[in-house]
Amino acid sequence: MNPGVPVALLQLRRNPRRLLIAVAGLVMSSFGILCQMGFEDSLFRSATRLFTELDADLVVISPQYQFMVLPAQFSERRLQQALGATGVNAVASLRLGVAPFKNPITGINRTAYIVGAPRTGRVFIDPDWQAQLRRLSRPDAVLFDARSRPEFGPVGQLHRRGPVVTEIAREEVQVAGLFEMGASFSADGTVIVSDEGFLRIFPHRHPGLIDVGLITLEAGHDAATVLDDVRRQVPDDVLVLTHAEFNAREQAYWRSTTPAGFIFNTIFIVSLLVGVVSAYQILYSDVMAHLSQYATLKAIGYPDRYFRRLTFEKAWLLSSMAFPVGFLLAEAVYVGATRLTLVPLVMTPGRVVGVYVITLAAASAAGLVAIRRLRRLDPTDLL
Repeated sequence: MNPGVPVALLQLRRNPRRLLIAVAGLVMSSFGILCQMGFEDSLFRSATRLFTELDADLVVISPQYQFMVLPAQFSERRLQQALGATGVNAVASLRLGVAPFKNPITGINRTAYIVGAPRTGRVFIDPDWQAQLRRLSRPDAVLFDARSRPEFGPVGQLHRRGPVVTEIAREEVQVAGLFEMGASFSADGTVIVSDEGFLRIFPHRHPGLIDVGLITLEAGHDAATVLDDVRRQVPDDVLVLTHAEFNAREQAYWRSTTPAGFIFNTIFIVSLLVGVVSAYQILYSDVMAHLSQYATLKAIGYPDRYFRRLTFEKAWLLSSMAFPVGFLLAEAVYVGATRLTLVPLVMTPGRVVGVYVITLAAASAAGLVAIRRLRRLDPTDLL
């Protein structure tokens, strides 16, 4: 035995084929969990990307509101009533809908998400977005998301060279400016129009009905106190939420109502089980292969904590060999999926550390289960 090499590593190397299988299992486990977390985070972040840009402390919606593509209208008068609450500074309204956007090159229609916003007042946090609203001086002027899917055509490139004229719901429009948000799982492309432009595209919509109301507060006022006051000012045919609650409600729809949450949870559980089973197989086989040696060590006084530490060392070695490979594979998927779907997948440091800890914990738990036989072992049984 080489005294410079840990016992755990020497035992793992004794059967290279078994070691390779165990490491491959943990690679697939860490890879699967990283991909699951990346896609899940991307889905929920993209689902609320537009709403996180809203400059609002409180949000008013209808109780029938489901999610951004299936909102429900309520009377704009509710916002005027909210102005009577102490601490309310200003209100603004949004109208939401989907309509066919004609590719200016091919003439093929593709469904776009249409956001109707007032040209005056504060609507977006991003100053560039807010500045672009001033370009909507005519009902036929629109702002186009330059990071929409390519099926909408090279609108951004065409706009930089000159005016771009196309159609939305068979109504002629002109791209007056660009903003950058990106596609999401619910919208391949987004267009912002003025209130007048929205009603031009959706003539069946009643001008007094809106989908989302935005409320900003005066400086120095407590949001919770103003929220209670606003709820007293408006009838109960609308819901008044904080901005954070509104975003959480949108994400909750995707997590609980759509199959996405179930699918992501299933991927996580299956990936974790692959790692646990792979680690258990090699660690249990290792225990059985060295059972007589371990019995001898127990007979001369080695305590159970020595074998637990040895098992943890093996779990750490397995995780440390497998995780870098799983990380590199997942990073490649992140880059490829971002380029393909235009929905950004971001590998955060917290996720990397968290998944490594999960992988290590899974391997360690499998090891503790594998040495149960050893804890019950009586050295005299092997004589």
